[in-house]
Amino acid sequence: MRRYLIDQVIALLEPTGMTWAMLVALTIAFAWRRRYRAAIAVSVPMLTLFAFGSTDLPGALMRGLERPYAGVSIEAQPQADAIVVLGGGAQPARFEAADMHLNPAGDRIIMGLELARLGKAPVLVFGGSVAQFPEGPILESETVRDWVVERKLAPGEVIALPGCADTRDEAMFTLKIARERGWKQVLLVTSAGHMRRASATFRTAGLNVIPAPCNFITELSNAPTRGIAITVPRHSGLGKMANWLHEQIGWLEYRRRGWIDLAKL
Repeated sequence: MRRYLIDQVIALLEPTGMTWAMLVALTIAFAWRRRYRAAIAVSVPMLTLFAFGSTDLPGALMRGLERPYAGVSIEAQPQADAIVVLGGGAQPARFEAADMHLNPAGDRIIMGLELARLGKAPVLVFGGSVAQFPEGPILESETVRDWVVERKLAPGEVIALPGCADTRDEAMFTLKIARERGWKQVLLVTSAGHMRRASATFRTAGLNVIPAPCNFITELSNAPTRGIAITVPRHSGLGKMANWLHEQIGWLEYRRRGWIDLAKL
């Protein structure tokens, strides 16, 4: 119990917990003065923050995206013409080892390397965005490729896609290379929560993809959180909620633009 109370005090000192505590105080203050409309107005964001930051609601929503890809065996993955690792796993950084900073989605790089080590495809492809530095733009894909090639971390050829603004760009650049080289199917490596939208985008573009999911962020793969479930709102829950909303909005926007065609899936 003492540890739990200490954790809650620490959480209240963090921006998320502090904001929630202020909203609680305002709700109580307005209700005490019988300003019920104001109390209700303030309680809406307070309860929303509580639901997203204190309960398992974000985790449950993310598990819905990840569950179809849980339990995929890396060793059982079939042979393919190439392993395509979507960007987001790293970013160029001037003062880090190898000029590369690993992001929370860095598991994508590890999965790509592991599939290459197992000989699942002769070509490893990295995607990614462009980082703008004062001295000029640097591509995420080239940064990761150079790190892999210089240290001989993967057998076979390693390709860096041009700078990509989104998953659709990665699909179209990959399609161009696939047509030039006659690729029949590729192993698609991305976060499990992103796989539904990513694989649909690649298939709509005309690529035959085999999902190679990784970067699970829920208890489907990671160790369950121990202790009392209901706590002061923390940023971890908000992060999962942001990921889920990003995928839902992204799915609708890709559908609207025609980048995802259900008839081709």
